[in-house]
Amino acid sequence: MSIYLERYAWPHKLFPEYEPPENLSLIVVIPCFKEPDLIGSLDSLNACDLPQDEVLIIVVVNEPEDASSEIRSANEETLKQLKNYHSNFPLLFTHQKLPTKKAGVGLARKIGMDEAVRIFRKSGNDGGIICYDADCRCDVNYLDEIELAYSNPNTNSGIVFYEHHLHREHHPAIVDYELYLRYYIGALRIAKFPYAHQTLGSCITVRASMYEKVGGMNTRKAGEDFYFLNKTIPHGGFAEINTTTIRPSDRVSDRVPFGTGKAVNEIIQTDDEYYVYHPNTFEDLKLLFSKVDTIWKEDTWRLPMTVTTFLGDDWEDQINEIKNQVSSSEQFQKRFFHWFDAFKILKFVHFCRDEFYPNVELVEALQWLGTYHFLLKGSKESQLIQLRYLDRQYQANI
Repeated sequence: MSIYLERYAWPHKLFPEYEPPENLSLIVVIPCFKEPDLIGSLDSLNACDLPQDEVLIIVVVNEPEDASSEIRSANEETLKQLKNYHSNFPLLFTHQKLPTKKAGVGLARKIGMDEAVRIFRKSGNDGGIICYDADCRCDVNYLDEIELAYSNPNTNSGIVFYEHHLHREHHPAIVDYELYLRYYIGALRIAKFPYAHQTLGSCITVRASMYEKVGGMNTRKAGEDFYFLNKTIPHGGFAEINTTTIRPSDRVSDRVPFGTGKAVNEIIQTDDEYYVYHPNTFEDLKLLFSKVDTIWKEDTWRLPMTVTTFLGDDWEDQINEIKNQVSSSEQFQKRFFHWFDAFKILKFVHFCRDEFYPNVELVEALQWLGTYHFLLKGSKESQLIQLRYLDRQYQANI
């Protein structure tokens, strides 16, 4: 019996009578809340080339217990559409009324992913769970390439390459936002942070056993993807699945406190130049991370003032505590980046923004980024296309 399923999973089995095929390899989990175009998303999946083994789709239609009549009506319409939908893959769906305080995409993802683990255990396979959103589109080789990634027994999790549509109503805003996303990860890679990867929820995939190992999906109303990958990636076996593409929606949304929909809405409303984190922040991180081996070997170190101020008066004690727990440089590196992880980096970035380096215009940040790759040229859209190309060539080595 799985300790995770027994103690930490969503306690209610969704499909206890479902008998999975013996060669089940992938389960796609789709949280669905007041979605106007779930069918378009399913059509995109169903247009995929058929993988070698079996694929299952699970849709979690969800709403808070105190949902408005508008939300309830929208979800009822979605359920009607699902009942009449003819899928190339087995399709299971459920309607969940969630506790109001916990209701959100994190809990909806968790419910579907927990059920995926149950089904994989029933099938006897340790397959891949795919996070997909109800307003996404994907390339026809999407399922094939994810299945190929998991054909490597060392693959524990992965992220699928993404591109937003650039021909829709909110074109300038989504160009700015995707440039920001790629700038941030590119800057972390320049700083040599070993776990610098995109964290969009609709791009995540994880092997069932690794999902259990890290304690499953969290129940945050937003940012669940960031926190999930922050604890998953350091386990290794992380795949950059860059040979296919997921296409998240660029629609305006106020359903979550941050994310694509909210960011696009804010960019449209302000109609000003988009501001992002100052490059000096990442130069300081680069200096810090370049000294990790020195910190292990020596007793005294000089770190950027932004770092020591951020860590507080006991920063040397914090580092010495890590040193005392390990016996090799490799162990120290691992412990160090477990301590100075993606979440601490994000807090450091915000600290620098507030105390040292005010945000700069996106154009200025891209100029800095270009000095480390090749000079980014042309319009913002042209620079985005160049960055997409660079990111698609990137290969994780963890």
